[in-house]
Amino acid sequence: MEKSRYTKTRFIGGAIILGAGAFVLFTLAVMWLWNWLMPTIFSLGVIGFWQAAGLLLLSKIFFGCGGHSPNWHSDRKKKFWHSRFEEKWSKIPEEKRAEFARKMEEKGFHRNFHHDSDESEEKQNDSN
Repeated sequence: MEKSRYTKTRFIGGAIILGAGAFVLFTLAVMWLWNWLMPTIFSLGVIGFWQAAGLLLLSKIFFGCGGHSPNWHSDRKKKFWHSRFEEKWSKIPEEKRAEFARKMEEKGFHRNFHHDSDESEEKQNDSN
């Protein structure tokens, strides 16, 4: 029992040290790049360590990069919205679907809105 507790504590301590080291390295990289490029290109002043850390935090807030949080392009959300669309689309009568597809194509949207009816027609033609 003691050995597993020691191993868990050691793992958590190592993760904290590794995370802090990564934070310091990324912050130093941002600071170095800023101080190398920005004063020359845009006539901006140089920044210190904590200002670079603030830039990293600000970029995380604005762009959300480097995380594992789901975004609007995740497969789970795509499947969810696609299934909702398919469910609603299947409840629309065939004449209304064809009219909608025709109007969308007239407006320049050449997406295959009537793919279900095309597939069913192909199956009927293949069986004959």
